[in-house]
This record gives sequence, C-alpha cells and structure tokens, in this order.
Amino acid sequence: MFKKIINTFGTKITAAVINFMIAVILSQVLGDAGKGTQALLLTTISFILIFSEIVCGESIVFLTPHHPFKKILVASVAWSGLIAVVMGGCIRLFYPGLEANLVIHVAILSFISCLGNINFRFLVGKEEIHKANYNTLLQPILLILTLIVYYLLLKKTDIYGYVIGLYIAYFGSFLLGVWMLRQEYVHLFKDKDRHYSTVLKDLFKYGFLNQTGHFVQFFNLRLSYYLLDRFIDKGHVGVFSNAVSVAESIWIISSSIALVQYARIANADNREYAQRLTLDLNKICLVISALAIIVLCLLPSSVYVFIFGPDFGGMARIIRILAPGILFFCVFLILGHYYSGIGRYHMNTFAALCGLAVTCVLGFTLIPRYDVTGAAITSAVSYTVNAIFLFVFFLKESHFKGKDFILRKSEVQSYIAELKQQFSKQNTENE
Repeated sequence: MFKKIINTFGTKITAAVINFMIAVILSQVLGDAGKGTQALLLTTISFILIFSEIVCGESIVFLTPHHPFKKILVASVAWSGLIAVVMGGCIRLFYPGLEANLVIHVAILSFISCLGNINFRFLVGKEEIHKANYNTLLQPILLILTLIVYYLLLKKTDIYGYVIGLYIAYFGSFLLGVWMLRQEYVHLFKDKDRHYSTVLKDLFKYGFLNQTGHFVQFFNLRLSYYLLDRFIDKGHVGVFSNAVSVAESIWIISSSIALVQYARIANADNREYAQRLTLDLNKICLVISALAIIVLCLLPSSVYVFIFGPDFGGMARIIRILAPGILFFCVFLILGHYYSGIGRYHMNTFAALCGLAVTCVLGFTLIPRYDVTGAAITSAVSYTVNAIFLFVFFLKESHFKGKDFILRKSEVQSYIAELKQQFSKQNTENE
C-alpha cells in the first residue's frame, strides 16, 4: 500500500508542478481578468461533471468489483452525453457571465473529460493505481505543451489557446485509458446481455448519494468565484483563483493517500480494519500537510509578483487566511474517503451541507464588502466546518479518542522503516 501511495504522491506532485507552470503562463499572458475567465470556464466544466458523475463518478470504483465492465460503461457514457447537452443549454440560459461562444466548448469538453474519468475510475476500482496515475498525469502534460506552442511560440493572447489545450488533454487521456483497459474494450461487444436495470439502479443509488455531496461541496469550494464575478470583477476572480490553487496544492498529500485508501476500503469487508487504516493515514497526512502549509505561509508577496505578474501581489495574504481551513480540510478528505469506501456517501453530503450553510451566509455577507479577503475567510471557515462534522461522527462510531489522532514517536519510526524498506526494494528491482 505504501508503494501505491508513494507512486500516487509522486504523480500528483509532478502534475501539480505542471499545473503551476500552466497557471504562470496564463497569468503572465492573459493577466488577472483573463485568468479569471479561465478559472470560471474550468469551474463551469467541473460543475457539469458533478451531474455527469451521478452515474459516472465514484460509484464506478465501488461497483467495479460487482458488475460487468460493459454494463457500467454503456450506462455511464449514455448518461454523460445526455448531461452535456442538457447542462450546456442550461448554462447558456442561466449564466450569461460566460461568453456565449465558450458555452458550446464547455459542454463538449465536459463530455470528453467524463469519458476519460470513466476509464480512470475503472482502473482505480481494479486497484491498478499506477495505471490510473499515469492516465491522470497525461492531461497536464498535453495541456502545457499546447499552451507553450500557442502562447509562447505563436505569440497569441486569447483564451482559445487554453480551450484547444483542454480538447487535446482530455481526448488524449481518454485514448490512453482505452489502451490501458484494452482487454475489457476488446470484449465489449461480445457480451450480448442487454439487461441494465440492476446496474443502473446501483449506479444511481450510490452515485446520487455521493454526487449530492459533491454538488454541495462544489459550491463550498467554488461559489466564491461566481460571487466575486458578480459583485466585484473577473480580475479579482483571477487573483483569488490563483491563491486558492496554490493553497489547495497542499491537498495533493491527502488526495494521494485517500485514493489508495478508498480503493483498499472499497475492496475490503472488515470495518475495524478500515477505521484503523483511516486513523493511521490521517495522522501521517496531518503532520506532512502542516509542515507544507507553514512553508507556504512564509513566502512573501514579492514571490507571487515575480512568478505570476504585477496583478497578483495580494495572493500571499489570501493564502495565509486560507491556511487553517486548508489544513482542516485534509482531515475531511481522508475521513470522507473512508465513508465513501464503505458506501455511506450521505455522511459526506451532510458535512458538505453544513459547510454550504456557512458559505452562503458568509459569502453573500463578506464578499460584497471585503472582496477577496471576504472570499478567503468564507472558504477557510467552510473547510473547517466540513472537517469537524466528519471528525465528530468518526470518533463516535469508531470509539477512538481525539488524542489517537496525534502521531507518536514509535509510529513515526515505524513509517520511516516502512518507507526505507519500500525504497530499498524498489532499488533492488531496478538493479
């Protein structure tokens, strides 16, 4: 398991570095307003994916060991196509803030992205974490190569370089996923069983519960973008989105651990084992994340001005406001994947609803008055409320105590020994 976590962490770090370079290119070329448009475009694609993943989301991971590949795939692709068409029309009607000529691209890109995500989740459901990681890494690689050609070599300065890059990245990831799952795709048309009622029922059952939480969580994490766009301007969206992206990079640690944790728990039947695993991984995650946040908070404004441009000097202050909430949300990510792994998606939904209540009250109150500072305070408090909710319920049902989340010296020594063993084994294999 440690080997899979290390591989996942390495992949996500690499992807994060590339995504950071992407943000730098876009910020330098497009400025704060252009970066704000890009953030709103990508966020709107993510919004559509919430509805697509009612069927095509984490429920695929949970159901992969229990249903045939073909049945899950056909149901998922059909649903994602339907949602792309319907939501594309809805966005055109209800969100005039996004340019009309970008809406069609948002709808198509959401569909292609969903196809790639379906393959990714099949790989995770099979616990083929290495393949899933490589599939994920391909997207930012293709995207940054496209941006380099479009913005740095061709010297163009419009948003469409980013749109073209997303098409190439999403479609390339989908094709790689098909190759990785080629054995399943080869036999796709050999299965003549056309009874989809059971798999559809399970996909909707688990997917609806899970995506309800994701729908609510989306607004916890990104409602501030739309409020800043409405009450202030896209330039503030650009600055805030960059600060959020840098701060949320801390979650690479949690998400790397949680991905392996989720796959392991989904394929295990022992609840006590799942709880102990979640506790141990949480302790590791908290310590590493806290150290990373401290380093991030020490960076001065001049660093962000140098990297992103003169429009982005306010990022340092925003990141420091976000920092406590970012750390608390690391706890939420690990505990949330525990509840997803045992099929209790509603717990994540209830936690997200608590956070959303905070987001709505503080967002509509603080953002019009304090712009990005209000947005940062809103997000930090919402993240904290999410984590506290799941933390209290996890303690209650697992019978652990709060002090059990503190990492002991003997545990640190044990983890270090395990890491050394894994690296030693890897070096031996390479030789």
